[in-house]
Amino acid sequence: MSDTTQGKHRSLRSLEWLNFFLADVQTGLGPFLAAYLASSGWNPGRVGYALTFGGLVAVAMQTPAGAVIDAVHRKRALLGVNLGVLVAGAFLLMGRLSPMTVYSAQLLIGGSGAFLAPTVAAITLGIVGASAFDKQFGKNQAFNSAGNVFTALLVAYVSYKFGYRAIFVIAALLAIPAAVSLFGVDAKQIDYARARGSIKDHGRTEAEGLSSLLKDRVLLCFLATAFLFHFANAAMLPQLGEMLSKGSPKAAAPFMSACIIVTQLVKLLQRDENHFCFSASVSFPYAEFFIPLHTLRER
Repeated sequence: MSDTTQGKHRSLRSLEWLNFFLADVQTGLGPFLAAYLASSGWNPGRVGYALTFGGLVAVAMQTPAGAVIDAVHRKRALLGVNLGVLVAGAFLLMGRLSPMTVYSAQLLIGGSGAFLAPTVAAITLGIVGASAFDKQFGKNQAFNSAGNVFTALLVAYVSYKFGYRAIFVIAALLAIPAAVSLFGVDAKQIDYARARGSIKDHGRTEAEGLSSLLKDRVLLCFLATAFLFHFANAAMLPQLGEMLSKGSPKAAAPFMSACIIVTQLVKLLQRDENHFCFSASVSFPYAEFFIPLHTLRER
C-alpha cells in the first residue's frame, strides 16, 4: 500500500471518528436545552422564544455558511474555529441563566452549528470525490448515529446523577477528542476544487452556481419532503423535555435520551453499504421556530 493510500485511509478513519464526536457535542447542547431552562424556572413562553431565536440564527447562517465553506481553502481550520465557538456557547450555559447569557449562547451555538455538517461533507467530498461520496457519507452518518447513542446514554446518567448543568460540561469536554480527530485528517488529502463540487468543462474546472439546484426537480422534491417532515417533527423532543421537566425534572433527560437512542438505532439499521436513509439526518433548524413552545403554557 502506497504512502498516499495509507494517508487517505488514516484521514478517512479520523473523519469517521470526527463525526462520532461532533454528534456527541451537538447532542449534548441541543434537545436538552428546553428541559434545562424549564427546570431552572423559565416559563414555556420564555423557553419558546429562546429556542426560536436559536433556530432563526441557524437559518440565517445557512446560506452564508455554505458560501464561506466553498471559498475557504483551510476547511479543517474553519471547522476547528466553529467547534470552539460551539464550546463557548456551552460554557455560557454553565453559568447563571440570565436572558443575555441564554440568547448569547444560542447565537454562538446556532451560528456555529450551521458550519459543522456542511464542512464535514465538503471535507469528505474533497477526499473521496463524487463517485465514492455516497458510500463514505453513509459511514460518516453511521458514526454520527453511534455518537448520538453514546452521548444520549452518557447524558442520561450524568444528568440524573449531577443535574442538567453537567450536560454542558460533558459537551465541552467531548469537543477535545473531536478536535484531535479533526486534525488527524491530512489537509493535503482534501482537494479544494473537488470539495466545492467542481466539474470540468472544456478543460476548465468550475463550481456550479446556486441556480443549478433549482434545475434539479428530484432534489427540490426531496428538500420539500424533508422540510415538511422536520416541520412536524423538529419541536417534539424539546416539547417533551419541557413537559417532563415540570412534573419530574430528574427523569426528563433520561426519557429524552431514550427517544434519541431509538431514533439513532433505526437509522443504523436502515444503513447499507451504498446508501443511507437521510430522512432523520438532514438538518432543518428552521422547522423549530414555526412551532413556538409557548403553546404548552399551563392553563
